[in-house]
Amino acid sequence: MTARLLATILFVARSTAIDLAYELRRDLERGVFDQQTLAVIGVFLIVAIVAVTHRAWGLSVTAGSVGGLMTYTVARADRRWRDDRRTDL
Repeated sequence: MTARLLATILFVARSTAIDLAYELRRDLERGVFDQQTLAVIGVFLIVAIVAVTHRAWGLSVTAGSVGGLMTYTVARADRRWRDDRRTDL
C-alpha cells in the first residue's frame, strides 16, 4: 500500500510539474517572468519532487509551497497590472 501511495504521489507531482512548466513557459513568452525567477521556481519544484522520493515530507511541502507562492504572487501582480490597463471594460 505504501509503495502504491508513493507512486501515486510521484505521478501527481510529475503531472503537476509538467503542466506548470507549460504555463510558466507561456508566461515567459508573454514577459510575465524573467529567466532567473523561472530558474528559482524550477529549483524549488525539483527539490520538492526529490524530497518526496527520499520521504522528506516536510521539505517537500515547504519547497513546493515556496515555489507555488512565488509563481502565484508574480502571476497575480501581472494579472492586476493587465486588468488596470484594460480599456474595454
